[in-house]
Amino acid sequence: MDPDNSVIFPLRIYAVEVPGTGGLIGMAECPGKNEYTGLGIPVGPWRRDLDRDLRVILDWQARVLVSLIEDYEFELLDVSELPGKTGNLGIRWLHLPIAEGCIPDNRLEKAWDTAGKELHQVLTDGGRIVLHGRRGLGRSGTIAARLLVEFGMTPCAAFAAVRRARPGAIQSIEQEYYVRGCRKDLKC
Repeated sequence: MDPDNSVIFPLRIYAVEVPGTGGLIGMAECPGKNEYTGLGIPVGPWRRDLDRDLRVILDWQARVLVSLIEDYEFELLDVSELPGKTGNLGIRWLHLPIAEGCIPDNRLEKAWDTAGKELHQVLTDGGRIVLHGRRGLGRSGTIAARLLVEFGMTPCAAFAAVRRARPGAIQSIEQEYYVRGCRKDLKC
């Protein structure tokens, strides 16, 4: 039997503070991801326990869990139960899909009018949110930096804060350019 990585390596939430709010943005790998099976394609050595990982997020007191993975990745990573189980724990679940290794497209931008306002309110109230992609680096780091810029940080300060919290986050120049474009009035 393969090891339960949720026991050996409990889900880690890499947090960055939102200035002036008391709010925290957490970045994490996909809770419960099982990269042994999913679509039957072995893509990595992780077999996590969804319930155990969601309990870590609940204990961290996250009010919202934002899944940045695409629809097919729920099956690929064997986490199709994630939305329902998240809601059953009383954690708000939002789905804002971004293609892996890419920047947000019109799907996210269209949803951001509502979702962004909700995330801003949670953070303004001193609450906590958790962002996750597959590994919690590119997509999660990009959206964390976007939120920090929207709260008034310069893009360079946002990149530094996110990367201090989650080394390796924001993985491409395109992701940096995207964040820089979120607030044209702020320069590094």
